[in-house]
Amino acid sequence: MNKESFPEHWNLIKLGNEDYFERLGGGTPRRSNEDYWNGDIKWLTNNEAKGNIINKVSDTSEYITKKGLNNSSTKLIPKKSVILSCTASIGKVVINQTEMATNQQFNSFICNKEKIIPEFLAYYFLTIKSELEKLAGKTTFLHLTVKNLEKIEVPIPPMNEQKEIIAKLDELFSNLEAMDKLQQRADEIGENIMNAAIDSVIGLTKYQDDHPKEWEKKKLNDISKEIITGGTPKRSNNKYFGGDIVWLRLADVHDKKYVYESEEYLTEEGLNKSSAKIIPENSVILSTRATIGEVVIAGKTVTTNQGFKSFVCGEKLIPEYLYYYLIGSIEQIKRLGSQTTYPEVSKTAISNFEILVPSLNEQKKIIDELNDLRNSINMIKEQQEDRDVLLEKLPQSILKKAFAGELV
Repeated sequence: MNKESFPEHWNLIKLGNEDYFERLGGGTPRRSNEDYWNGDIKWLTNNEAKGNIINKVSDTSEYITKKGLNNSSTKLIPKKSVILSCTASIGKVVINQTEMATNQQFNSFICNKEKIIPEFLAYYFLTIKSELEKLAGKTTFLHLTVKNLEKIEVPIPPMNEQKEIIAKLDELFSNLEAMDKLQQRADEIGENIMNAAIDSVIGLTKYQDDHPKEWEKKKLNDISKEIITGGTPKRSNNKYFGGDIVWLRLADVHDKKYVYESEEYLTEEGLNKSSAKIIPENSVILSTRATIGEVVIAGKTVTTNQGFKSFVCGEKLIPEYLYYYLIGSIEQIKRLGSQTTYPEVSKTAISNFEILVPSLNEQKKIIDELNDLRNSINMIKEQQEDRDVLLEKLPQSILKKAFAGELV
């Protein structure tokens, strides 16, 4: 940083300047020694820190003993120190609200409070996150060395200006956090509206016991031409992967209506040497293992791993109708799952799951109504995503103005 990028009366001070900062490192007591763990000393890890905000941490998920502290490289960090992650997830910032120790991923700075306010340094670290990542180098395991860290220069204004800048940034970041929470709530509302609409339009709740006479209650096994399970070829055989056959995993289907591609593809040999099977276009695919309830329609011929059951619709069932019906029935389907380490709905259980099947004309009307609503919700989501992009850029813009002296 050069002197021209901030007001002349500000001082440019290196993090290694002991008149302003005292640096303390972290460490991990030996895990194999039970005497070092579950004491009364809080011990900070990356789990307690999120990116792009100042984390004000009062408690930690793990504790160490006095013996663990004394027999490791970790140090006791005084309250209101500025703690910076310097390994792997570079640039996470914490101000500890109580005394604690940290693991080796952090460096902690005890500020000379007569010269610099901890929150001011914390905001500066957020401002230079990209520079910190560059200093960490391009190795597989990112690490910001103490040598490079202590060379970093911090522009420091008089105390009254620091207080003014902190107050303005606190207010601005509080507003951004409130906007982010509103955004999350809006996403939840959109999902709830869609589920409520499915329930209302199809009559999932209303018609379970007393449905219109022309509607039939059918087991999925009776209304589907076929229910197909998936599989995974041996990972050790490279000949089974890298072909041109779409092979779906959970990550490939999230938040989609139709699916056309996958991250990984199978070869013909991989398909033939595994329990994966060809799933025809327009089949409805349901995740039934671990994460139960992702639903998509095959936009082309695909295969899946063993975490899915796929339904080839019969003549009386339109794929889009089944797609919406399954989405509206997710909580019921989850209750069919076995209570194992990874909850799973068996082929037998889902085959016997009953759905309401109206006439084809009625199915088309339901699909049109739900598609219109889905399109409206997606349009709102796209507008929100555009706002999200702006909101992501805004904090950095504000921080750069602050440390150029433009907020005082």
